[in-house]
Amino acid sequence: MAGFSLEESAPKILGVSIAVIAAIYVIYPPGLLLIPLSLFVFAYTTKNEKCSSSDVSFLKVHLVETFFSGFRIGGHRGAPKSFPENSMAGFAQAKKDGADLIEFDVALTKDGKAVLMHDDDLDRTTDMTGPIRNKTRAELDRCNISATFIRTAPGDHNRLEAVARERVPDMEDVVKWAVENNTRMLFDVKDSDNELVDQIANLFSKYNLYDKAIVCSFFPWVVYRIKREDQRILTGLTWRLKFWSYHDIENLRQRYSGPKQTLFELIDVAHVWLLKRVTPWYLGADLLLTNNLDISQALILDQKRRGMRVAVWTVNDMAEMHWMLKTLHIPILTDYPELTKQAAHLDELQKIDYMPMHKSSSDL
Repeated sequence: MAGFSLEESAPKILGVSIAVIAAIYVIYPPGLLLIPLSLFVFAYTTKNEKCSSSDVSFLKVHLVETFFSGFRIGGHRGAPKSFPENSMAGFAQAKKDGADLIEFDVALTKDGKAVLMHDDDLDRTTDMTGPIRNKTRAELDRCNISATFIRTAPGDHNRLEAVARERVPDMEDVVKWAVENNTRMLFDVKDSDNELVDQIANLFSKYNLYDKAIVCSFFPWVVYRIKREDQRILTGLTWRLKFWSYHDIENLRQRYSGPKQTLFELIDVAHVWLLKRVTPWYLGADLLLTNNLDISQALILDQKRRGMRVAVWTVNDMAEMHWMLKTLHIPILTDYPELTKQAAHLDELQKIDYMPMHKSSSDL
């Protein structure tokens, strides 16, 4: 069963909403007052509870604390500068470099197999082309995710060393590896298909991942359904400015054109406003996974007051990493998990003679 698509549904929802409001106004104008009341009642009766809420059990709160206490630096798609992104070799390197979490992207094949792939198609990262949803698992067995990879970070290996051929990993294979190697996981769900949501929920139950993993997505309905499937699963809402109207974080490539582009830019404005105030509360999200370009101390403090945790992607600058880890006290995802060692070195400097910018001599 296919998942919800905002691109297809937004114009229809807008049209129907305008028609309904206009009909109510013509037939019985005071009836417009019932609209916000109805929305309020609907939200309260259908919302999820986040695992750290005061309304949930001690066990769920313990799961939250256990997971986040061991999440400081995560390998974004593994160690994508040392080995291909979303590869078993990359996850092993991230663990070796000192990362305590691996982040990976999950999607479905044509025959409903959950695999790891960031893009909708195979073109950028493999020696095959075309949408991943058009390929079966058997076809992907012939796909080499190392084919186009160029190493830019040496790690503990020779920069010129050849990267071994590797197939597209199964989601369950990665979960098994992470559990065996005591590594936390962040599932980044790129596919809104209900079948993928069901498979993820089944893995949480099968491998008891409740204090070992979190499921995040840009799609609020995916976050909602994951939590609805199993209230013990930690969930996070991934976001960046203008996600619905632009392909890239620099906001240079429009997704649409004409009135449709304008509509989705307005949706972005509403989405960000709701995201900082209402959406996580309704979804039962435990985390806001924020782009590093959109982070600020004000955002962190505001979300902390609302009982939300914040993590940041993708932090590849050492100074920025240290600011987030030591001043903001938030976990980060990085393409360079080997920076974990340097972060530890800065910790030692701080103990000796390093003075963070937020302290003055009067504090000493």
